[in-house]
Amino acid sequence: PKEDRELIIKSLHKNKMNTYFYAPKEDIFHRLCWRRKYSKKWRLNFKKFTQFSKLNNIKIIAGIAPGLDFNFKELNEKSKKNKKSDFEFLLSKAKQLLNDGATSIALLLDDIPPDFKNKFGVNVSEGTYHAILANKLSKELGQNIFFVPRIYADELIQDEPFYLKDLSTTLDPRIIMF
Repeated sequence: PKEDRELIIKSLHKNKMNTYFYAPKEDIFHRLCWRRKYSKKWRLNFKKFTQFSKLNNIKIIAGIAPGLDFNFKELNEKSKKNKKSDFEFLLSKAKQLLNDGATSIALLLDDIPPDFKNKFGVNVSEGTYHAILANKLSKELGQNIFFVPRIYADELIQDEPFYLKDLSTTLDPRIIMF
């Protein structure tokens, strides 16, 4: 709720902190329905929140988590004229959040099933494609982004042992990875 977030912003400011990460799991437009636009009412409330945050010298990182069903095959294909690509949906959502006052965008690909090869084939490296997506989003936005990879802890590495190597080979080093 709005009141809780404002209390957090006040507390961050009081404790000389400077950043709030907006990526709530309960926000279905952040993860499950990430392609759908936020309502005018939601956007107005988010703008008020970001303005309040700015008054308290708190930057807002807005997260988008498209990993459950993002079509990575499209990154290699030409966009069909009549159909918006997943990347175009992602870019549009990111721009909307920035226009509504977020300072930065975070691309979140954590907490998704380890089924990349089943969906996209054995010749495709999940780590490479995640890095390509992050790089492309950062470039199209014209600013660095934050990034949470699928594999971010030792217990996940057995799913895809070359994920981090492939990711780090391709990921723009200016992108901050959590």
